[in-house]
Formats: sequence, C-alpha cells, structure tokens
Amino acid sequence: MNGKTIPTKQGQVCKITNPLPDENPAETYLITEDVSVYSDDATIYVVSLTDLQRCISNPAFAPRKGIMKAELNVVAVTLTSYVASWNKE
Repeated sequence: MNGKTIPTKQGQVCKITNPLPDENPAETYLITEDVSVYSDDATIYVVSLTDLQRCISNPAFAPRKGIMKAELNVVAVTLTSYVASWNKE
C-alpha cells in the first residue's frame, strides 16, 4: 500500500505515523475493533503484534493501547497478507 491509509476495519495491520520518543517506530499493531463507526480523530484500541505473540496461548491478555485513528497508517489489509509479505522475493 502506498501513501497514508487510515484504518477502516477490524483486522488491519498498522504502524503509528508519528511515534512518541518512547515508542518503537517499527512496531506494528492489529486493529481490534470495528473502527468504521469512529471519526478519524477518535481514539481506537489496537494490540501490538509483539504483545500478541507473547500472549499467544491467551490473546485476550495482550494489552490494548489507545491511539488516535488518524495517527495510524495501514501497512496490510489482514494479518495473513502481512505475514505473506515477508516471503516475497
């Protein structure tokens, strides 16, 4: 995906466009709720893929983080397509 794309649905994989100094700019986040009902300046909840991996036996325990919807950029439409992108030649 080229350019900045604000998330529109649950399951998309995103990165923060302007991370704070204490945030890892390479971290990716999974959209965990239906964001289509929220405005772009609303805070939505996401889960870090790193935290999700750490809680793989019980994903409900992975901490959620509130981020303004407009501060997120979609890097993959689904987690499956994101993982598949790692294997492109």
